[in-house]
Amino acid sequence: MDMGVAFGKVFMTAVDDLGVLLAFVLLGVLMLRSCKLLKNLFLPAGLLGGTIALVLGPQVLGYFEVPKTWAGIPTPMINIVLTTTIFGTIINGSKLKKYAGAINLIILTYFSQMLVGTLAGIFLSGVWEGMPYSWGLMAVFTYWGGHGAATTAGTLFEEMGNSGMLSLGIIMATLGLIVAMIAGMVWVNIGARLGWATYAKGNADTSDIKLLLPREERKPLGFATVSSDVVNGLALQLAIVLLCMFLGKTLFATLAKLPIGPIATLMGKIPALLYGIVGAIIVWFIMRKTHTEEYADINTIKNIGGVALEVCICAATATLDLKLFVSFLLPILIHMVCIIILMSFVTMLLLRRWLKKEWFELALMAFGQGHGSTPSGLALARCVDPDSRSYAWEAFGVALGVVTPITSTLAAVLPPLAMQSQWIVVALGGIVTLGCLIFGEQFVRRQNS
Repeated sequence: MDMGVAFGKVFMTAVDDLGVLLAFVLLGVLMLRSCKLLKNLFLPAGLLGGTIALVLGPQVLGYFEVPKTWAGIPTPMINIVLTTTIFGTIINGSKLKKYAGAINLIILTYFSQMLVGTLAGIFLSGVWEGMPYSWGLMAVFTYWGGHGAATTAGTLFEEMGNSGMLSLGIIMATLGLIVAMIAGMVWVNIGARLGWATYAKGNADTSDIKLLLPREERKPLGFATVSSDVVNGLALQLAIVLLCMFLGKTLFATLAKLPIGPIATLMGKIPALLYGIVGAIIVWFIMRKTHTEEYADINTIKNIGGVALEVCICAATATLDLKLFVSFLLPILIHMVCIIILMSFVTMLLLRRWLKKEWFELALMAFGQGHGSTPSGLALARCVDPDSRSYAWEAFGVALGVVTPITSTLAAVLPPLAMQSQWIVVALGGIVTLGCLIFGEQFVRRQNS
């Protein structure tokens, strides 16, 4: 068969299978439109669509044959997602100082989940045999990071031979979304009754959560940065993203061929998911130095990553291992309780001690976000601050802007370290957690006293 014809058939198969997958994403949107509970839990349409495909597929009802290509979708899609996270990252020194407390809080929630989650996983693995190695580390990727980080880390773990981690990640991230709202609303009502809320008391209404935005609230997905006579604006942004991925891959492949044994060996072991990140760092740095960064439209690039993430979540959900879920449901729930206790301690006790004023709104944001969904955290805060009067809204945005590019990279860095030894990530989590506790006591508390 002619090579071009063979490639054409492969491409058409990929396009057809992707079309079917996106049809299930649309079904997820319809579910959100028809079910208020699902909408208020901020469950992604891709997750719901993938769940429909899973239920209709051979593991449950057997009415739908899940395309074999779907199992291979998460890796390339997550490559795109991670690449797009780098663009637009500019750290402002004055805001770092102004919102040091919020930044410290977000870092603390991340690394304390890494510490406690891994330790809890080690303990529970001693009770339940057959749990995937270092599964407790998935807490920081699922509860803190959500479905995106869960699929990133889970895919990488699977590529290194640690089977079951992707399915486990999707399950844990989904449970985290549910817990974010249920446990979060408990804290909303407790805080309102105790007078913790600065701008509203007893307001626990989330009925304003919208699916279809009113016309006056709609925002453009992006802007064209060049004339359409030259090139389509979306095509240019996609070209920039793919260039970053190609550059990173070429760089590591070249370094792996160096006649220096240790360096060549190390470069050959670098996870593929880091290629796009490294390439994006280089391209974004060059664009800023040459004053060509305006050719990149950050909103469009972020939306390219958003599309890839939606596809990735749907595919990963549709192909997850249900037997794993049934077998390990109890240890997963126990593990989640440990994270709920941890997050409650950090946000409702430590933050109250450190910030004194308008701390509760930020605590709710961090609590919701720390269980897998930034919108969940914002919705919880809106219950007690419906007019967004608290400083917490900007502080939370700045903190996530600083921390998210780092955590996105760690989702591709930590799994290889954990496969070497779980105690490496325990030590890293412990050191940073201790540093955040000291910083909170010695700086943040005094700054806000």
